[in-house]
Amino acid sequence: MKKPSIRSSQLPNPFRFFLLTIVLSWLIWIPLTLSHLNIGPLKISESLSSIIRLLGVMMPMVSALLLTVISEGRLGVMSLLSRLKIWRVGWRWWIAVVVVYPILLISAGVLYTLLSNQPPISLLPITAMLLLANVIFLAIATLGEEIGWRGLALPALLQRYSPIKASAILGVVWATWHIPFWVLIDTLSLYGVGYFVLNYIFIVPTTFYITWFFINSRESLLLPVVFHLVFNIINVAIYPVTSTTGSFAVFVGLQLVLMCAIVWKLGKKQVRVRHATD
Repeated sequence: MKKPSIRSSQLPNPFRFFLLTIVLSWLIWIPLTLSHLNIGPLKISESLSSIIRLLGVMMPMVSALLLTVISEGRLGVMSLLSRLKIWRVGWRWWIAVVVVYPILLISAGVLYTLLSNQPPISLLPITAMLLLANVIFLAIATLGEEIGWRGLALPALLQRYSPIKASAILGVVWATWHIPFWVLIDTLSLYGVGYFVLNYIFIVPTTFYITWFFINSRESLLLPVVFHLVFNIINVAIYPVTSTTGSFAVFVGLQLVLMCAIVWKLGKKQVRVRHATD
């Protein structure tokens, strides 16, 4: 039986979600950033700051759950979270989630090594306990983001706009949301403006790619979570391609090539977002 589409009035306004998420996250990150830069009277230790800043990463989830409770009640929250259980989507979409971006990372690292005179990108030394700690930390952060960005924002945007326009809006907002966080973790001071700009650009083609497999996988929320987590684990804990401006630029270039193909596919897609509970 075909599942009914959600009426536009049943999903919270995505721009209300964007505003609430940015306000809540920045209220956490900006004071931490000022303390980190020794601006103003507030002084927070770096160890405590590293814990508190994770709360800012959780605010997309908090905003999504809060707005969903207000607009749809407890059943709406249950419906949203039930999409974390959708895993029967076909093997090719799982390949898109767990294989394609790791291949891009490895390819970027290899190309950078071959084309530059800089030290090669190499595997990080890691123990089982360190890997487990990274997985737990990154899993919490990923759930905090994706329950908001793909749990609420993307479906709400797809009710109002084409997949291409929805992806463009979400990509820009998602990237902008990160700005004080990037300053807090010294992205700008350590790597410079070029790297900062690459960080911003990187999120936009990533958003298009997630939208592509999202609308082809029964709007599963599990797949964006797994995609985000796998990418972060490989890039942060195993093979840090984005740790230098040059290798990051190669990766972003490969992303943009892939994005061209994704945009072509999304341009042919007509989407109606529905409740998905199985």
